[in-house]
Amino acid sequence: MLKNLRKDQKGFTLIELLIVVAIIGILAAIAIPQFAAYRGRAFNGAAGADVKNSKTAQEALFADYQTYGVSECAAAVGVTLIAAAGGTGAGEMCQGPMASSTSAVLGLAFTGPRDSDGLTVAVGTGISNGVMMVSSSTAPLGAPSLGSRSFGITAKHNQGNRVFYTEAEQTATYYVQNDLWDRESLNTPPTGFVQPALTNLQDLT
Repeated sequence: MLKNLRKDQKGFTLIELLIVVAIIGILAAIAIPQFAAYRGRAFNGAAGADVKNSKTAQEALFADYQTYGVSECAAAVGVTLIAAAGGTGAGEMCQGPMASSTSAVLGLAFTGPRDSDGLTVAVGTGISNGVMMVSSSTAPLGAPSLGSRSFGITAKHNQGNRVFYTEAEQTATYYVQNDLWDRESLNTPPTGFVQPALTNLQDLT
C-alpha cells in the first residue's frame, strides 16, 4: 500500500501552518476593533438622527400652533397622549424604540398648550432605540403668549456612548461623549444629559 504513494505528494509543513494562523490572528486583531467602532458610530448616528427628526417635529408643532411641546410617552395601550397636560419644564424620559403617535396607543409625542387658547395640542415623533427627553420653556417675561417659546432635546442610543443635544435657538446638534455610557440602557439621565452647557459640547454639524 505504501509503495503506491507518489513521491511528489506533499502537505503543508508545520511552519507554513503556523504562519497562516499568525496572519489570520493579526487580521482578526485589526478587524474586530474596527467593526466595534463602526457599530458604535452607527448607534450614535441613530441617536443624532432622532434629535434632528424631533427638532423637525417641534418646528412643525410651532408652525401650526405657535407653541413647542414637551416629551410625553405612552408605556401602555390606553394612554392618550393628546390628553396629556403638556406645558413647560422637563418632559418625560421616554425609552425606545417607540413609534410616533398622538392617540391611545404606544408612542411618543410632544404636547403643549396652543398659543391662542391654551388647548393641548400634540405632534407625533419617534425614537429608534434609546432614551429621549424634551423640555420647553415659556416666552420671555411679559410676553402675552400661552405657548412655549423654546425647547431642548436630548437623546442617547442604548448602545452608544454619546448624548446628543439641540435647542430652538441653535441650528447645530451637539454631543457629549463618555465611554462609560457605552451599551448602557439609561432609565435616568446621566450627569450632563439634560441641557448640558454648550461650552462642553462638540459641534456635530
